[in-house]
Amino acid sequence: FHLIAEVFQPDAFGELAVGIILVIIAVIRLGITFTILDIFLFGVAIIFATLIYTSVKLIFASLAFWIKFSQAFLYMTYSLSDFAKYPITIYSKWIRKVLTFIVPFAFTAYFPASYFVDKVDGLVAIGGTILVGVVFSVISYSVWLRGISVYESAGS
Repeated sequence: FHLIAEVFQPDAFGELAVGIILVIIAVIRLGITFTILDIFLFGVAIIFATLIYTSVKLIFASLAFWIKFSQAFLYMTYSLSDFAKYPITIYSKWIRKVLTFIVPFAFTAYFPASYFVDKVDGLVAIGGTILVGVVFSVISYSVWLRGISVYESAGS
């Protein structure tokens, strides 16, 4: 937790504010109505989507324990996360599979949004996000612990 929370970025509050404003505008323009349950599920989706992002990035960051120059993998992960900004239906079938099953960024935006916008089954959309968040957090923690066990100091 200390390593993840070590850097405080005040500019992230600006990004958060813009994100909230964009969600409000989209909800109004799309005429989406929220029930109390929907508001709760929206919060749950945000928490578990954040967990997915953190877990995937921790897995790739942990590669540094084995691969001394792992910056390329981190860059690839950050670039791949940009794909989650768009509906996965615009991508070819193999990219959709990667974004759903290998590096599950589709569960950070597309599936939860499908629940609220298209009324897709909540078990798949929100339940899938929760399941993937839990599974990937366990995987990332395991990879991290294995990496710590083989850590060799690279400094002087």
